[in-house]
Order: sequence, then C-alpha cells, then structure tokens
Amino acid sequence: MTDGIVAAAVGSPAPTFASLLAYANARAARREGERNNLGGLSATVEALRQSLHVLEAVSGRIEASVGGLRERVARVEGRLDARAAPAPAPGPTR
Repeated sequence: MTDGIVAAAVGSPAPTFASLLAYANARAARREGERNNLGGLSATVEALRQSLHVLEAVSGRIEASVGGLRERVARVEGRLDARAAPAPAPGPTR
C-alpha cells in the first residue's frame, strides 16, 4: 500500500501542474481578448466623436449659408414689392 501511495504522490503533480498552467493560460487569453475588445470599442467611440465634431462644423456652415440666402431673398422680395406697388391715384381735381 505504501508503494501505491508513493507512486500516486510522484505521478500526480505533473498533471495537476499542467492543468493549472492550462487554466492560467486560458484566463490570461480571456483577459487579453476583453482588453482588445474594449480597445476596439474605445477607438470606435473616438472615431464617432470626431465624426460628430466634423458634422457639427458642417451643419454650422450650412446654417450660416441659409441665413445669408434668407437675407438675399428678403432683399429681392423687397425690391419686387417696391416695383410692383401701384402709383398713388391722383386726387380729385377741382
């Protein structure tokens, strides 16, 4: 019986150590994968943030252009209204 215990004690550390190394390796790989996923996500969020800034700048320029067009249209309409206004009718002459 003592020889069996000694044989088991000598033979058991290698598989146990191998399984512990496999577990540690799997855990490290899982953590690395999570880090890579978060890194990719943060890069995507940063790219979206930059796109939003560009979009805001473009929309600001469009708003300014539309404001300028409104002023021009108002001037043209004012000129057209002034031309289309009928001349005052002459008063009664006595």
